[in-house]
Amino acid sequence: MTRTVLWDLDGTIADTAQAHFAAWQETMAAEGVEYPYTRFVADFGRNNDELLPELLGPAITPARIQTISRHKEAAFRHYLHQGYGVRLLPGVLDWLERFERAGFKQAIGSSGPMANIVAIVEKLEIADYFHGLLTGLRLPRGKPDPAIFLNLASALEVEPVQCIVIEDTTHGIEAARRAGMASIAVGAVAANPGLDKVLAANPGRTCLRVAQLSDLSWKQVEALWDA
Repeated sequence: MTRTVLWDLDGTIADTAQAHFAAWQETMAAEGVEYPYTRFVADFGRNNDELLPELLGPAITPARIQTISRHKEAAFRHYLHQGYGVRLLPGVLDWLERFERAGFKQAIGSSGPMANIVAIVEKLEIADYFHGLLTGLRLPRGKPDPAIFLNLASALEVEPVQCIVIEDTTHGIEAARRAGMASIAVGAVAANPGLDKVLAANPGRTCLRVAQLSDLSWKQVEALWDA
């Protein structure tokens, strides 16, 4: 069995929140819409095609969504290159190296556009750890729909039971659960009461919770394959 680790990117591998929030504020200000940090946190990791109609009204056209999305993502990459606090999160590099030494396949499945994924991976100099990068931007539905993780597994020629997903949002953990994959909830989501509701509503393989990946043990990871 080829053990496989499917990583989310923003908030899981890298702290990109400052750059994303700055980009969203700039973009929404241009539309005359207030976008507070609390809303940003709640929306983090969602697909723009689903989010923008909520922010700007259901009458928004697909062409307008595309235009605004491009502006927002270009703004994000501008802030990224300006060094807006983008960094690897604690324990990430250690686990990338440990999984590689163990012969595991690794891939990234992110809701962001491929240009963002590539920009972040290159800036952090971690590209060679991964067998693949997949954006959910063109999928009909974003997380919590499981398509992004199922598509990644198919591309890597592995079964869902061979996969562990590492995620930092309830949307991502739900997507993993619905894909039939074990998961690791990392960061603030690990203590989020909303995660209990997601897990209860979507019975499936084990979800391990850790405040940061540096708290994770190899024994815990090994146990997930059989859970």
